[in-house]
Amino acid sequence: FEVFIATPDKDAAQLVRPHVTLYRPAHAGDSAEYYDEEKVNAHWHLTSPKQMIDYLSLVGDSADNIPGIRGVGEKTAALLLSRYESLDEILSHTDELSGKLSERVKAGAEEARLSKTLATICTDVPLEVDFEQFRLKPYDRAKLEPVCAKFELFRLARDTYGGLPKEGLLSLQADALSDDQPKTLADVPHTYTLVKTEDEAEALLAELRRAPRIAFDTETAEANGFPSTDPQHCRLIGFSFATEPGRAWYVVGSLIDLFREIFADPTKLLIGHNVKFDTAVLHRYGIGFASTPRDTLLAHFCLDASSRHGLDYLAEKYLKYRPIPITSLIGEKVRGKEQFSMGSLEPEAICDYAAEDADVALRLYDCFEPLIAEAGLSRALHEVEEPLVEVLGEMEREGVRVDAQVLKAYGVELDGEILKYIQSIFDVSGPGFNPDSPKQLGELLFDVLKLPTDGVKRTTTGHYSTEEKTLSRLIDAHPVVQQILDYRACMKLKSTYVDKLPRLLDAEGRVHTTYSQSFAETGRLSSSDPNLQNIPIRTERGKKIRAAFVARDKDHVLLSADYSQIELRLMAAFSKDETMLEAFRLGADIHRETAGRVYGIAPKDVTPEQRSSCKMVNFGIIFGISAFGLSQRLHIPRRDAADLIETYFKQYPRVKAYMDEAIQSAHEKGYSETVLKRRRSLRDINSRNASSRQAAERDAVNTPIQGSAADLIKVAMVNISRALKREKLRTRLVLQIHDELVFDVPRNEVECVKEIVREEMTHALDFGVPLEVSLGVGETWLEAH
Repeated sequence: FEVFIATPDKDAAQLVRPHVTLYRPAHAGDSAEYYDEEKVNAHWHLTSPKQMIDYLSLVGDSADNIPGIRGVGEKTAALLLSRYESLDEILSHTDELSGKLSERVKAGAEEARLSKTLATICTDVPLEVDFEQFRLKPYDRAKLEPVCAKFELFRLARDTYGGLPKEGLLSLQADALSDDQPKTLADVPHTYTLVKTEDEAEALLAELRRAPRIAFDTETAEANGFPSTDPQHCRLIGFSFATEPGRAWYVVGSLIDLFREIFADPTKLLIGHNVKFDTAVLHRYGIGFASTPRDTLLAHFCLDASSRHGLDYLAEKYLKYRPIPITSLIGEKVRGKEQFSMGSLEPEAICDYAAEDADVALRLYDCFEPLIAEAGLSRALHEVEEPLVEVLGEMEREGVRVDAQVLKAYGVELDGEILKYIQSIFDVSGPGFNPDSPKQLGELLFDVLKLPTDGVKRTTTGHYSTEEKTLSRLIDAHPVVQQILDYRACMKLKSTYVDKLPRLLDAEGRVHTTYSQSFAETGRLSSSDPNLQNIPIRTERGKKIRAAFVARDKDHVLLSADYSQIELRLMAAFSKDETMLEAFRLGADIHRETAGRVYGIAPKDVTPEQRSSCKMVNFGIIFGISAFGLSQRLHIPRRDAADLIETYFKQYPRVKAYMDEAIQSAHEKGYSETVLKRRRSLRDINSRNASSRQAAERDAVNTPIQGSAADLIKVAMVNISRALKREKLRTRLVLQIHDELVFDVPRNEVECVKEIVREEMTHALDFGVPLEVSLGVGETWLEAH
């Protein structure tokens, strides 16, 4: 046989021999290449393809977690192999090498031997092969066609048998559907009614007063330059109600005041999809809610946080129903072609679309409620996520005050730093260099400075990747790398916060972020427009941004409440590791305690470096850090990192057992869950692709911890909000950042609020481990934190 090994991985070059050719497919603008023995030797400067094993043992391959020898690059490896032929020969002649190189090879000998084991492809597996079984046979169209339809393999269908008929294009995610076509409005009985007059509105009100449950939805349009999706500024053009499947109404927006009583009736069960948007819009029109609406978006988020939660998607997946697409009203979004505005359409054109939204939300509620109860999610949904909608709405409306003058002054300081870093970079690159150009940066680092390229990806245009992860691995290779990273950090802070925040302030100098409950799969809240959760909290630069967030006025202060080491405490609680639990019960410094155990010394004798290393291990374990990853973060040999992790697990044996149990449970169930039973599907947990499977296994360990931390702070937010209202306090919750809550507090309420916040945060959920909350008060967020 003439054998072609089709792979971009260079480690397969070791298999090239007569009749065996390496085929590297076209990638990132490069054309496909064929490597026979001669080309392998020429490309990597080897004398035989078998030397590729020794070559990788020296230079490593970060993509495959092969460490190699630190400081040995491609040219050095080729030179050594031309002289000594193999790794073993090189290691036996280290004294003949030059000073620095000799030191590096001696220090990395163990890593190199390990790398050789990792890089060697096993070629002696006993195989009994009947090659007749592999002859190409005609495909079975009857079997192939439904597979192509189900998984949207349109190009395969076109190339093999001419393509799928138009009616065979199933859905956004056809694997969630049966083989039957989804129904549309034309296929189902329905009565959708347009309400344009006060008489028609009164007739509808009579219907709604009799209905025990009502689904509702709003239709909005852009206003004053703000998009229709901005609930704080858009214009209400209409709203819809549904009282039973197939029966719904669309009401023009001018009649909204007549329906105030429906939303204010505490006996009504109100239902919506993405209720936070609708309630925010209606609040601006003076509409208040006497009860907490049910939300089908949040219901599905609790059932499967890793999926999509859009109304159209859920309708197809669970109801086998395809709603009217918005593009049928406003047109497709095509370059050079403007979409219509909903505000420009007549109510008659909108009626079916809007009424259908309320109708679908009602049907989804009937579908999800039994699933919620069966999964034990009633508390998570009805007592936490849905009540949190009101809390987040109040926070978004309240906003937080930002001192634009502080940001302006810091902007001047950042400009100075940026100029300094540009000059330092120019000293290496020469004038005319653009540090913001990935192409120019890649050429400088890898073509001019000849920094190692192993593990460095190429972009789709064929240029070297210069993402932060890549540059972080190269910090020790040249001083300019750190300067580039610092330059980028300054530029990002300036553009994202220093320059942008002042433009987002309202007339009172307050910035209003938008919180999402369903964006992060772990359940953590996310922040956008602007994203206030990405402000660096550990760097001096990030702290200066926090100094610009200030109290409402001189009669107020900011109060910060932050859970201390919550994820480690939850790891202790879930693993039931008695040693770790005891450390938290005694109020010990868990990182110092861990370092003492790992290094076999008294906690008081632990050095700052040892504590820092074990802090990295403590938090890294939660995220499934590998020995390779830990070695890169701590800048230590991989073997030392592996020993550190191994010793850690010996000291905390139940932690390892918990991780194994969490992974095994995920393999069996296909999902992981939080303390409140919120679920996150792990679709790759049983994948044959090792990389995908391992990522899912890390999520299986991490999700119960991060997700339960999210449950905890959400419960605390709901309970604190109720307590503040019960006590009729003027304090307002203005920010939620990861495990921290920030309150704008009248000075005369500080002590009372401290007591409420500490009580509600430490007792929000009982994990069997003490929860510690750090409280701080100040004129600025920086002072309070």
